[in-house]
Amino acid sequence: MSEGEQTNLETESEEANASWLTRMGVAMSKRLSVVGSVSTLPASEPLAESSNEPPNPTSWLAAATSFFPWLPFKEDDKVEVNSLTNYSKLTSKQIQLLEFEALQGIFKKNNSWCWFETVSLDGKVTQPDVVSGVLSVANTSSLMCPLPLKKFPFVDDTSRKVFISNSIILPNSFPEEVFHERSFLNTISTAFKKHYNFPNEEHTYLKKQPHDVLEGKRVILISFAGLLPDRYEKITLSKGFSAKDLSAKVAKSLRSKNPAEIVSLSLECPLDQKSLELCAQECIQLLNNWRSELQKADAIFFAGIYHSVPISIIVAQQILEKRDIFQNAQNKIIGILGIESCLRGYRFWDHSSDIYTGSETSNFQSNREKLLYQGCTKQQQETLSQLANYRLLNSKESEQVQKALDHLLFHYRNLKVVLTGKLYDNFMTIAQKLAIEYQHPNILRHIWCDGNHLGLDLRKDVSGLLFNNKKPQFESSIGIPKDRYFETQLISNLLLAISLGKHEFIPMFKLISPFYISRSFNENTIPANIKKQQQGDLKGWMQEMDTKWKDSEIPVNSMAPNSVHDIHEFLEFIYYKCQKDPDFVKIEGGMYEDDTLYQGFLEDVLETVPLLEAKHLHISMDHSTPSSILDNQNQYDLVWRLHECLSSFTKMKNVPEQAVQEIKMRLFIKDQNTLPVVMNPTKTKFHRNNKEALARLRELWESYRVWNPPTRGLKQLRRILSFLSLYSSYLELQYDVHHRT
Repeated sequence: MSEGEQTNLETESEEANASWLTRMGVAMSKRLSVVGSVSTLPASEPLAESSNEPPNPTSWLAAATSFFPWLPFKEDDKVEVNSLTNYSKLTSKQIQLLEFEALQGIFKKNNSWCWFETVSLDGKVTQPDVVSGVLSVANTSSLMCPLPLKKFPFVDDTSRKVFISNSIILPNSFPEEVFHERSFLNTISTAFKKHYNFPNEEHTYLKKQPHDVLEGKRVILISFAGLLPDRYEKITLSKGFSAKDLSAKVAKSLRSKNPAEIVSLSLECPLDQKSLELCAQECIQLLNNWRSELQKADAIFFAGIYHSVPISIIVAQQILEKRDIFQNAQNKIIGILGIESCLRGYRFWDHSSDIYTGSETSNFQSNREKLLYQGCTKQQQETLSQLANYRLLNSKESEQVQKALDHLLFHYRNLKVVLTGKLYDNFMTIAQKLAIEYQHPNILRHIWCDGNHLGLDLRKDVSGLLFNNKKPQFESSIGIPKDRYFETQLISNLLLAISLGKHEFIPMFKLISPFYISRSFNENTIPANIKKQQQGDLKGWMQEMDTKWKDSEIPVNSMAPNSVHDIHEFLEFIYYKCQKDPDFVKIEGGMYEDDTLYQGFLEDVLETVPLLEAKHLHISMDHSTPSSILDNQNQYDLVWRLHECLSSFTKMKNVPEQAVQEIKMRLFIKDQNTLPVVMNPTKTKFHRNNKEALARLRELWESYRVWNPPTRGLKQLRRILSFLSLYSSYLELQYDVHHRT
């Protein structure tokens, strides 16, 4: 990363932090002014340090009064400790002070806090005079006395938005596309294998009657988000996503299941400053305030992103083990969603040169880590550096999560763990995000691919289908570009085989994962020369669009001129308007916003069967991850392993049928309040022979011949796999791999 890029990121980080502090100060001021007669709190007013110990109400009242003399409280306004547990008995002055203390605890960003709300089943917005949710902050009095609030502590962005999902999920979006129902023969076969101690139940099966599983049931969502320094977040995740937003996305998809009630508990944790154990302890304390809600739940869904995935697993285990809350937890529906998880840690890759420079050396890794931690405090560096330890299966951090996950999977057969990650990234490989070494039939995995990184430009590559611009909701299918089809199919087939219980494909999956790493896959780390080229292309396109759209009039209650009649023109205009007038409309998209991801998670949990018999988590001890994609030894190993994998793959039977053009890009355009389109996937066909496996082999051979990837890593992979071009026909390749011994 160049010095210029580092300076820009540091400047952006400082501006973002200043902006965040200002917004939070304004939010606190508004919160206090709404509740009572407390004077407005200046956004720049310094805040007193808070102790990690539970607060003494009388001491902090006296301290607050002396520190802020303009507060309308007297020293003799006592706050009794016992009264803090009953909100209805608090005076207005006590409520104001408790709210101030709670918001201060959030503002300092070193306390875990929880936002509870009952989700509207019809999608209607809560009225201004109605309680929106309940706030509880660890290490404050609100831990003992949660505070009902009319507004969420942070100001929601109410600007008009268009959500565009330009993506594909591999190898499947829904379980119907990969699994089949458990037949009587499957049951007999499993019992036979178990009796003779053979491997059995290597993958899950579909339920025979999965529909309306949640109809009339009470559902609880528990979402986690961990704080990160701004610069660190941009380099690793590109952007963050709050726990409240995560809860809202899952809740939207849940509405189609017709539950009687949905409640959400959104937890924000200072995982950049406090240990996993301490944050988990705070979360348990916060969740204890809603014990009665947890007791009544028929289904519980957990969700986390990156470093909040481990805490979601730890907390799930601890609260499910509380017998006073869950009497029959084994019978409840339980799902855990992990997005971009850090369960297998990370390491840095050097694709910037054409020769092997020893990127595995400690000096290289430490230098890259120093760049990652620029702008972090010493405490943040010490805490975040522990995430790399997940890479070691025998580390304390990794073993702690393994133990909790094993306990959950063994004791709760209805539980499903769904891991999803981006294929194209600049930081972690897809094998790390999916914790591919963790083997269990109730762990399901998906790969999310960004259409932009597949070379699909929505401003130009979408056909002109009719479109109503007054109701911006649209769904279509777009074929994957032929020159990029091979790279998606190769990784998809490997994960498909692993999902079907063929764990011998794990080494190959780990070997090719680093080739999908590139700095150009993150807008915050993109090389300067590529960024300059993109800016030049955008400038030329904007000049062209100026002549077409500059003087266009937009009718009231519409998002585009009346002259827009098809999806191509609508996208063209929206992208133009977003650049020209960002206040008019904002375009949002990406993995966190993709409704298909959350619908798929729910289907994975609700439409698959529990195991016939409990199984422990198995950890693969394979060490196939390469030291560098440029290492010659690794390249030879990759060629031979791929040859072996293709040979094994062609012998697989009961592979789900999939035509060459069946994998499509889905595109959704919707305004902020539109509910997601409910998908109704059809069950795939299965053949009791290897017909489909051979068809997929042919598909790989044909797509390799036109494969033309843009990044250094994928180009290197194409060169290594050039042996595929030596076969003059598919039949030669089939004969070679199918008859390999």
